[in-house]
Amino acid sequence: MALVPALAGLTACGSDDDGAKDAERPTLTVQAAASLTGALTACTKDYAPAKVRLSFAGSDELAAQIRQGAGGDLFAAANATLPQQLAAEGKVGRPEAFAGNELVLAVPAKGAKVADLDALASDEGARLAVGAPSVPVGSYTRKALGRLPEKQRSAILARVRTEEPDVKSVLAKLQQGVVDAAFVYRTDVQATKGAVRAVALPAAIQPKVSYEAAVVTGSKHADAARALLADLRTGACGQALRSAGFLAPGAAG
Repeated sequence: MALVPALAGLTACGSDDDGAKDAERPTLTVQAAASLTGALTACTKDYAPAKVRLSFAGSDELAAQIRQGAGGDLFAAANATLPQQLAAEGKVGRPEAFAGNELVLAVPAKGAKVADLDALASDEGARLAVGAPSVPVGSYTRKALGRLPEKQRSAILARVRTEEPDVKSVLAKLQQGVVDAAFVYRTDVQATKGAVRAVALPAAIQPKVSYEAAVVTGSKHADAARALLADLRTGACGQALRSAGFLAPGAAG
């Protein structure tokens, strides 16, 4: 009978140790581009060094939050421009590239009305969704279209029916049948598990899609945030990004 309380005591002691270890882990708030949702959610769920709270939105919206003093600990954007602008303003530390991606024209896997850029330009009834100019996917889209002949570019832009605040919203318009095609990242297409098909863009117009991250100035857990950034580059989170279709840093374009 004496064994029962002894075992109970051991169990309680183990719980206290686990609780103490858990209490020692910092809580990191990561503000990340919407296109990172799946991969970051998966890789940070069991991230041992810290508890991770994720906030996803368009990179420009997250940058605005940081400028207004509502920054977390780590900012992960779908471009290099916004982190570098914030660094110049003293809002974040030195940005580092941690992933790349590829811009594609997405169409339904079945019954697609648009086959490629030529079909999109020639079909006056085609409906297109793009990102707003201020968000990375919108900026990349306009950069790619800017490399097309003027007539083709103008025709494609005439098909735009909606400009969305982030890439997830762009993709949603396609999946809801609101539009016939959308410019998104290849990783977003991959995440649909076959519901949407990617039409590759000509190499000559493909923009370099680079993701950069930086530790937010004033973070109370700057060391832990830097460790997570390193993990995004080469650790388990980096592997999760590659599995989700993201390119290695510097491999885009």
